[in-house]
Amino acid sequence: MKWITALSALVLSGLLAACGKEHSSSGRELLGTWVDINHTADTLVFYNEGGKVYLYDNSMTTRAVLAAGRGDKQARFEIKLVDNKLMTKNVGGDISGLDSWTHGRFEWIVQNREFSVEPNGFRAFLSCVGCPQQFRRVE
Repeated sequence: MKWITALSALVLSGLLAACGKEHSSSGRELLGTWVDINHTADTLVFYNEGGKVYLYDNSMTTRAVLAAGRGDKQARFEIKLVDNKLMTKNVGGDISGLDSWTHGRFEWIVQNREFSVEPNGFRAFLSCVGCPQQFRRVE
């Protein structure tokens, strides 16, 4: 009888400890190309390089900025998912204010097929909190 009580206490303490931990992911479930469902010319490309996951923002605005000769580093970000947030860090660190980790709320609409995200971490020009964009996986 004592072993049942001890086992129950151990399981309960394990569950309580797990609930308090940060839920994070490398972001590998995002690998591939995703299209903005409201602006189909805008895509996000997630790729793996050196064991890290990166995001290339292939939006019309980003392409216009790149065409103006501002360099491709501002469209590339290292990413990870932490507690329903898409964490992003500019790869080159060459955009003022975007050289550290930033985040936007992330939510799966359909697991691994469609998500919404507040893009303020990687599209600073939007400066919009509470206005998520939706993306669908390109097959």
